[in-house]
Amino acid sequence: MKHISALSFLFGLGLSVAGCVHASTQLTVGCELNPSLQNERSAELLKIVQEDQADRSGSYDSIDWSKVDPRDLARRTRVAAIFAEGCFKIASDYASAAMVYQHGKTADHYYQAFIWANAAVRLGDESQRWLTAAALDRYLVKIGQKQLFGTQLSKNSTELAKGASGRWCLQPVEPSFPEAMRIEYIKRNLKDNTANVLKGIGSSQTQQETKKCEPALKPSPKGTVPGFW
Repeated sequence: MKHISALSFLFGLGLSVAGCVHASTQLTVGCELNPSLQNERSAELLKIVQEDQADRSGSYDSIDWSKVDPRDLARRTRVAAIFAEGCFKIASDYASAAMVYQHGKTADHYYQAFIWANAAVRLGDESQRWLTAAALDRYLVKIGQKQLFGTQLSKNSTELAKGASGRWCLQPVEPSFPEAMRIEYIKRNLKDNTANVLKGIGSSQTQQETKKCEPALKPSPKGTVPGFW
């Protein structure tokens, strides 16, 4: 019995070592030389973005951000780890990652979302042109510059300070940005897109009721985003 126990121990130890070696090999090789791991990570990214979207079902004002914010952070952390493994390959990988980082907190998060959404477009997913535009707008507003496409609305700070729920206002838009490029990316002119964004966040506010936001943002002339605008 002792002999059998010893063999069982050695067999179990062998499995443990083999498992560690397999995990280590996966981590070392990453997705570039491991199609199976690539498929796992692509599926995981899709699951992550589905959870991201589920947390945003319903109107903006109905979301409990004290619960969603920590989950957003966990999702960004996991997406970064998958990227570090070299596991972004197909358009949906980049699109999923872009949406998660679009819901970040810093200018760097938004600019990274812009880069990844643009990569998804280059890989053939034309639907990611809208996210490319929205992420870039969010980045520019965050660094104190005028947005290009008109995708970013904010709550009116004056009304919020008075204790009101606050109406949405449109962040200032760069006047020199061509409408043709706006239509190319978001499929709408500036006026129509404001109404579309309001609908997307579950607001009953009309486009006519939406004024320009108060902050004086710096211009974003051509050359602001090298290689893009």
